[in-house]
Amino acid sequence: MRRLQRLVAIVGVALTIAGCGSSTPSAPSSPATLHSETADPLGDAIASAGNPIPPDLVHAVADVVSGSLTFTIQFASGTFDRATTRVTIELDTDQNPATGNAAAGPIGIDYVLDLWTARNPPAIVQQAAPTTCASGGSCYVQVGTAAMTAGTDSLTATVALAMLGNASGRVNYRVLAYASSQSTTPTLVADAMPDVGLLPAHVP
Repeated sequence: MRRLQRLVAIVGVALTIAGCGSSTPSAPSSPATLHSETADPLGDAIASAGNPIPPDLVHAVADVVSGSLTFTIQFASGTFDRATTRVTIELDTDQNPATGNAAAGPIGIDYVLDLWTARNPPAIVQQAAPTTCASGGSCYVQVGTAAMTAGTDSLTATVALAMLGNASGRVNYRVLAYASSQSTTPTLVADAMPDVGLLPAHVP
């Protein structure tokens, strides 16, 4: 009888230890780190009335680190004007051209980043509103802001992925540059990277 009681006690201890081990929470996975670069031909920007030296896009870097997406946009030397240069970064956060706002080329815009130093930092983050856009209403709704800094020939913006609908960071994107001194949404594109008609750049 004592032997049976001892065996039961040992089994009970073993089950208790196994149960405790299974309840230990697993360590959180580390944030994804992703990197992407794209380039655009030098000297292909289009001048417009009043802007004989248009902003000429030449290179972009996109990095995903610790839950944030950072873009660094580089212009050809001498073509970035803090008073007039404005940049829109179109983001296809689900990498599906059939969702979001339709745009020129194979990209469905889910969010945009509006970078404009004349308005003063920060950058504006807007979410696509395809339903109201299709009926003639507003195509985008502001959902927040993003940190922005300007260099001699560059613009850098960092946005939290949580503000982009908790996107994974794997996004398709296109950069548009404008020479605009207007406070309204610019419409005359000076340069696009990649060019309209080409596949968008992407963070793999």
